[in-house]
Amino acid sequence: MDVPSHSPLFWTLAILGVLLTGISKSGFAGGAGVVAVPLLALVIPVEAAVALMLPILLVMDLRTIAYYWQHRDPAELRRLLPAAMVGIALGGWLLSWVSPLVLTLSLGLLSLLFAFWQKLAPLAARLPGSAWLWGATSGATSTLIHAGGPPLNMYLIGRGLPKLSWLATAGVVFGVMNLAKLVPYTLADMWSRELLLTALVLSPVAYLGVFLGYRLQHYLDERVFLLACRLLLALSGMALLVKAGF
Repeated sequence: MDVPSHSPLFWTLAILGVLLTGISKSGFAGGAGVVAVPLLALVIPVEAAVALMLPILLVMDLRTIAYYWQHRDPAELRRLLPAAMVGIALGGWLLSWVSPLVLTLSLGLLSLLFAFWQKLAPLAARLPGSAWLWGATSGATSTLIHAGGPPLNMYLIGRGLPKLSWLATAGVVFGVMNLAKLVPYTLADMWSRELLLTALVLSPVAYLGVFLGYRLQHYLDERVFLLACRLLLALSGMALLVKAGF
């Protein structure tokens, strides 16, 4: 799969999406990290956007886990990680037969849903078996379109974790999930030399985003940041629905 490496629009959207994702991962537990793929999918196929982001996400995960490792919650990890692995297996199976059009349409709809996920979180976190439900949903949506943040945070909101514990636990879950996703992506033959080189070029932006999120988490107005990201996500979702013919 190729990327339009000579397109200023591509690089503008890629840098914006990667930077916001990095800030979100280390400063806001990935609550707005879903924005990169919808932005990239405006100019490249969804499957190319998904493949491009995985190596970049792994770079972010390494730094985020290094920052917060000592604050992780082992009990929550024991509950969430098995469910996430089930979701990744389901997502990997779906990758083998979902068409690009269906993937684009699904991404558009999920982008609109996740733009307003905080309104749903207080109710969703109280559902029975919520760790398995939201852990598996996070694994599946993360595998398909790197949109594991909102479902995971729907669960974590209801747990009442301290901020640092929330950031650390979410960081470890994302790190393990993204590492596991290398298997279905390889089986689906999603890699290309150009994608990997582009991911390498964007890696410093990923590192910068994580650094900024970690350093600025005490100073950024979380509500304003997440509102801006949700607005961007909603606009991207609507554009993707138009792109899919709806």
